Amino acid sequence: MRSVSNPRLAMSKAPESPLPTTSAKVEPHQQERARSRPIEIEELSNRFVIHPLSRGLATLLIPTGISANAVSVLGLVMMMAAAAFYFLLDWPWAALVGFCFQFIWHVFDGADGEVARRTGTSSTTGEIVDGICDHLGHLVLYVTVTFVAARTMGPAVAWSVALVGGFSRVFQANCYESARRNYRRWVYGVGWIRNKLEQNRKEIGMGLWGRFSSFSAHTYLRVSRRVSGDDRELEAALMRLAEGPPEKAARARELYRHHQLALVKLASLLSLNNATLALFVSMLVGSPFYFFLFEAVVMNAVLWFCQRSQTHSYAALLRELTALEQA
Repeated sequence: MRSVSNPRLAMSKAPESPLPTTSAKVEPHQQERARSRPIEIEELSNRFVIHPLSRGLATLLIPTGISANAVSVLGLVMMMAAAAFYFLLDWPWAALVGFCFQFIWHVFDGADGEVARRTGTSSTTGEIVDGICDHLGHLVLYVTVTFVAARTMGPAVAWSVALVGGFSRVFQANCYESARRNYRRWVYGVGWIRNKLEQNRKEIGMGLWGRFSSFSAHTYLRVSRRVSGDDRELEAALMRLAEGPPEKAARARELYRHHQLALVKLASLLSLNNATLALFVSMLVGSPFYFFLFEAVVMNAVLWFCQRSQTHSYAALLRELTALEQA
């Protein structure tokens, strides 16, 4: 997943990047990676498996001159391959091979951002392309495995449960990503489309692609506002403090981290890594029906709890920021 760094968002000096202390020179892309993927909120599967493989893949791809956007498209191809194998192969090969290609998608999904960082091509357009490829790939996957489920339980039941599960996944994934991106924004100064879209209209353009990109981004942000709670007052307070005395800006960052770190970790239960594992287990059991049921019941319960917790956290944080401003 790509991100756009914007040091102006950092409130005073951001925390030291979680890079190992060595005598070797730290490259700019390593500093940006550390800020984009803070250790304290990284899932273990990403930190120790997927992201190291993504960095290795990026190392192989960069000499070819491939763009980060092209890597995002290749990730889409991997997801379509996963969907095809889930549909075409018999049990248990459908589960095993489909899972392998879905895992490869995760690696490509991390590699596009790595390519962008190392080549200095991170942009709002790239972030939008990445998001479109991700959502399109998962749409293909969900439709395909619904046809698989329909083989054993009939189309009416399969499509009913799949629609609930798939619709729920949109909100679940958005909740997870929004929590991470807001955390990186206010603690490490890493921008994302929420604060970069308006100032990058010239980059995106207003042609057919520009209008489609803008619509996609605004839709994503509307969903983000719904699943993450109304934080407009909170954001205004954070912006005022960010532009104020450095000591207050630093304290505001500390308060945000204190209130939000546990919630970001909680939201990681809604990550695509866990959804991929759930689909794999469901396919091994014999049908993706159990995966849809898991998303519709268990994951929605987690989403509901995250939303309630976020609302209370925002209120408590806003009170402390208001007191900080008045001090």
